[in-house]
Amino acid sequence: MPKSDPSSQEVARRAALIDKLQRGWTNDRDERTIAELFVGTTGPTLTALKKAIDAGDDYHDLHQLLYHDIDAPSLREQLLSHFREHAHPTGELKVLSDVDDTFYCSWIDARYPKYIVYPGVRALYHELDIGASDDERGLGDLVFLTARPYDAYGATDRVTHELLHRHGVSRSVVLAGDFAHLLSNQLIAEEKHKRFLELAPLFPEYDYVFLGDSGQGDHIAGEMMLAHPSVRAVFIHDVVGTPELERAEHRARRLYFHDTYLGAACQAFSLGLISLAGLVRVARAAVAELVDIEFASPEQQEAMLAHFRRDLATLNELLPEAEHIDPRVLPPPPARPPSSVSLP
Repeated sequence: MPKSDPSSQEVARRAALIDKLQRGWTNDRDERTIAELFVGTTGPTLTALKKAIDAGDDYHDLHQLLYHDIDAPSLREQLLSHFREHAHPTGELKVLSDVDDTFYCSWIDARYPKYIVYPGVRALYHELDIGASDDERGLGDLVFLTARPYDAYGATDRVTHELLHRHGVSRSVVLAGDFAHLLSNQLIAEEKHKRFLELAPLFPEYDYVFLGDSGQGDHIAGEMMLAHPSVRAVFIHDVVGTPELERAEHRARRLYFHDTYLGAACQAFSLGLISLAGLVRVARAAVAELVDIEFASPEQQEAMLAHFRRDLATLNELLPEAEHIDPRVLPPPPARPPSSVSLP
């Protein structure tokens, strides 16, 4: 068995101690100890420590620690200042995503059967996470921004994590909103932007992308996020049929509407956010998952097949000819019953 890197062992030890101190009520001594553990860590090791705290896959994450468990404003500011001062640029992305109608069909999207995971979305999360360098060591940077209300006992996070686990997402951070911001799309957008403004100072060494949908104001949240130089792009899953002229106006502001995650992956590759091999992996996953979907009607299936055929053609324009994906891998158009004709 290979010997572990001592720095990895030390990161694991510090993360375990912080996790233990974070659970339950944290007193002044606990908070000072947590601060000392962070302040004694710098550079890439500091990034590794913060990621290790987020790796628990429950609500005891770095955001919860800084903004809810640590009560002393002076300690919180000390830690945020330390994160800024000792940030070591990673060249990686934090991948921010909505849940409903972005990850899976659950709200207003009538183009798919309810409660299916969108074809290719999990593969695109993975490719954005490892980036254009295809470096699997960078995994662990997926964050869900949901409008579902936050509660102090982690129930919203727990329910959302359980949903994600059932649908194949084993590691992520969930940042919830509040009841007051459910009243309108504008308020939902403002709450998601607020969560981003809290998250970004925790990881100033990262760039960011945001994936949302057009049904609940995510494009508004995305436009707010794009005002920050660390946000590379926003991808909006279009569930309401946004006109092409409006899409073009958004594209000029780095806000990209798409009908399929194959289309989103093509755009991400064009922006240098994923590799060519990663683009092919998303395409193959999206096609395989599309084939398994039982659509509600032939019309619903054909409408989505049309989007996939168009985006597959775009993909092949980006690939060397030897690597083109044959459009025949897509399901054939659904058979329609013959129309009855009345003879005179």
